[in-house]
Amino acid sequence: MNKHPNKIYASPILIFLGFAALIYINLQVSLDRVNFYVIGVLSVVAINIILTVSLNLINGITGQLSIGHAGFMAIGAYTTALFSIHLGTPIYFNLLVSGIAAGFVGFLIGLPTLRLRGDYLAIATLGFGEIIRVILQNLRFTGGAAGLGGIDWVDNFYLTQFMAIVVVIVVWRIGASAPGRAMVAIREDETAAETVGINTTKFKVMAFALGSFGAGIAGSLFAHRMTYIAPDGFTFMKSIEVLVMLVLGGLGSITGAIFSATLLTVLPEFLRFIDEWRMIIYPALLVTVMIFRSQGLFGTMELDFARVKSILKKVAPENLGPEKGKSNPPMQKIKALGFDSQEQKPILETKDLSISFGGLKAVKNLDMQITQGSLHGLIGPNGAGKTTVFNMLTGVHLPSSGEILFNGQRIDGNSPYSVAQAGIARTFQNIRLFKDLTVLDNVKVAFHLHADYGLGTAVARPPKFGAAERRITSEAKELLEIFKLGDHCMTIARNLPYGAQRRLEIVRALAVSPKLLLLDEPAAGMNVLETEKLMELIHWVRDEFDLTIFLIEHDMSLVMKLCQTISVLDYGMKIFEGTPEQVRKDPRVIEAYLGEEVS
Repeated sequence: MNKHPNKIYASPILIFLGFAALIYINLQVSLDRVNFYVIGVLSVVAINIILTVSLNLINGITGQLSIGHAGFMAIGAYTTALFSIHLGTPIYFNLLVSGIAAGFVGFLIGLPTLRLRGDYLAIATLGFGEIIRVILQNLRFTGGAAGLGGIDWVDNFYLTQFMAIVVVIVVWRIGASAPGRAMVAIREDETAAETVGINTTKFKVMAFALGSFGAGIAGSLFAHRMTYIAPDGFTFMKSIEVLVMLVLGGLGSITGAIFSATLLTVLPEFLRFIDEWRMIIYPALLVTVMIFRSQGLFGTMELDFARVKSILKKVAPENLGPEKGKSNPPMQKIKALGFDSQEQKPILETKDLSISFGGLKAVKNLDMQITQGSLHGLIGPNGAGKTTVFNMLTGVHLPSSGEILFNGQRIDGNSPYSVAQAGIARTFQNIRLFKDLTVLDNVKVAFHLHADYGLGTAVARPPKFGAAERRITSEAKELLEIFKLGDHCMTIARNLPYGAQRRLEIVRALAVSPKLLLLDEPAAGMNVLETEKLMELIHWVRDEFDLTIFLIEHDMSLVMKLCQTISVLDYGMKIFEGTPEQVRKDPRVIEAYLGEEVS
């Protein structure tokens, strides 16, 4: 996976050259200065751009490894062929129906397969791609191995070019929206994405269906261009060809997908003069590029017109963020971010909660109650089951038995995104930021539950979209300012100092607008000064945002000074619960964990 910033901005010169080339080509075609062969090659370029950009939505943006894209192209091509041959339908109708057919099959295939990950997903999609080809090869009405001919030929150079532009714009708009940020978050860290309220299965299936829709459109255009199709035109090697185009351009980069699809379509034609040698030179060039540029030609670089505009106006990047020296927003502004005051009452209860991993019972019959507005600690030796408790509370692990009640409602067995929607957010013992996204984007991802628009709005971009995005950006920046991270908005998260990464993870959790915040060893790896600042920060967060905080921590000095109530686990069982003073003096706690009284 790419280990570079999610957005790097291209030079205005690159944008100008791209548009100039497009205008020049169309001018030459309109003046009949380009022969039929060149027009054909340019049509294939546009079709390959559609295929590569649509696959980028699945593999690059969402991070799912699919290698069966040719199968969905085949569905689009055969749908078009059947409608064109038997019903004589126009190409515009065929494009729509073919896209829908491929998208629907992609949706059906995506539902079961996208629960898999990595190599298993790749094997599953490869299998489905081959199944589609074999089915087409053996059905009588698809012409079997002989294929189908007599498809209406349409001089569709301009239409193919137009559809390529439409697909690029749609995928770009999706990527630069809340649904797109959700997809990128899945790519970066699926578990962390779920804990900020993202239904990962929904967005993976959505990306797969939309990517398949694009492949269906490419198949339809291909069928009308060739007028004859056969199953051997949609083999595994076609899927690999599209995947190579994507990887060469840069996973996640729409600009890279366009460039590599164009290059790898045109280059073999330029090398025809050396006959068989082109079959050696062509792959050798690919291998060379991937050795010296493993992230692809463009990495994750994109053309960004807003950035170009700022360059042309000579606007300094620092002037685009929050004002320096701006004081923290008043409480009424903080409330507007979604944090409402709470009454003092029990907010979380566990009853007889247990979980087993094989023969190991990690947590046994845990009964616990956390009072609303309190600071509640959970301590115990390593391996006592503390993080396992957090994982059950947030839906990461399914309890074997018992109940979890949040605000009186059972949440045991709920998915992590459902738990986040209910109002529980968390940090992790080992920091799980979206490390290759900017600090600002990390927080904007966590506003997913409050985006107030869906996929259709992201593509259509009505005024509602702009208003929602401005609100999300503004509130994300305000939260970062509060936590002294405002100057790092455009810093890649992995480049932050350790303490700042811890603060950013807390900011991201707060952006979910939780009622209960779980902090898993927030002081781990910090020095004494950083720990003192963290303790002040946790107190401030609890008071200012009216939160209940439940934390795991090994720094007993911090726990004793910070928490009002402490629960103690040992071998998965609660051995004591009480105030810091009571915990400090209990002989069971001293024997199992403290060793001596903590001052």
